[in-house]
Amino acid sequence: MQKKTKVVRNLFFLLGGVALAILIYKTGFNNILSNIKETGWWFVPIIGMWIIVYLANTYSFYIILNDGSEDAKQVGFLRLFQLFISGFAITYITPLGMIGGEPYKVLELRKLIGIQKATSTVLLSTMMRLVSHFIFWMLSIPLLLFFVPVLSGFLEWLITLVSIFSALFLFWAFSVYTKGGVERTIRKSVSLPFMGRRARAFYRHNREKLHQMDDLIAALYKNRKKDFVLSLALELFARFFMCMEVILIMQAIGSPVSLGQGVLIESIQSLISNLFFFMPMQMGAREGGFVIVYGILSLPVTYGVFVSLCKRIRELFWTLTGLLLIKIKRD
Repeated sequence: MQKKTKVVRNLFFLLGGVALAILIYKTGFNNILSNIKETGWWFVPIIGMWIIVYLANTYSFYIILNDGSEDAKQVGFLRLFQLFISGFAITYITPLGMIGGEPYKVLELRKLIGIQKATSTVLLSTMMRLVSHFIFWMLSIPLLLFFVPVLSGFLEWLITLVSIFSALFLFWAFSVYTKGGVERTIRKSVSLPFMGRRARAFYRHNREKLHQMDDLIAALYKNRKKDFVLSLALELFARFFMCMEVILIMQAIGSPVSLGQGVLIESIQSLISNLFFFMPMQMGAREGGFVIVYGILSLPVTYGVFVSLCKRIRELFWTLTGLLLIKIKRD
């Protein structure tokens, strides 16, 4: 098992290195150097602020994990912090987003806390992050109405669609928090074409374990509501704190924006980017999102391109850091 884990870890590292090289090539090495030169020392707080974001994400996970059991005490905070930075790096470079980073976390944690608890904890953490994202989008809608009092037909349609979908997602998430959802998902997948047969066999042999995972998921909301609220609050804080990045970048080029504008810029561009979640590194979608939101706010779209490139450079730094952390020897 240890040898298999090492092979998978090396595979993640290799694929990450290739994806990172592609990103640098697509962005353009000269563009990166020019952007770094223009932004100057502002890159220090732009890159450094993400330590706070990662710490908030890690502590949210740490709260979920620490249910008082002995096995949870074996996982230290610094180790989780290291794991989260690597996990986000893998998520960033992997097509379909979380298909890369989340299994990697489970792989690294299962030898300490067991596969059921590792999987349920990672699922809960992912759910917390997704729920905070949808809440963030819904809270940013009033800002859009404030900064753009006269909405186009497209924006009205977008607001309505996002509001409805977010409400439905939050309703579904609440049902998962109270009842779990792993066992139901696997059970329903047995009727799907191509994979139904394997899903049926998996369900038959792992039904007891699936029930255990659902119990672990539901236990957080049912038995530890304070931990649930604190974990979600940390994810929501991290989501809003990310908006400081746009504010810092715009300050660097002498065109400051308000906190409300920063939140709105981050909200709309992340919404558009997430519509193209299947694209590794969201190539093109991120830039398109910034062009759209800067146009909506009547800001020069060239600034949007500049902000997008600054974000790419920051992502390059933390992706490289995360990949290097994969190679650090663990006990």
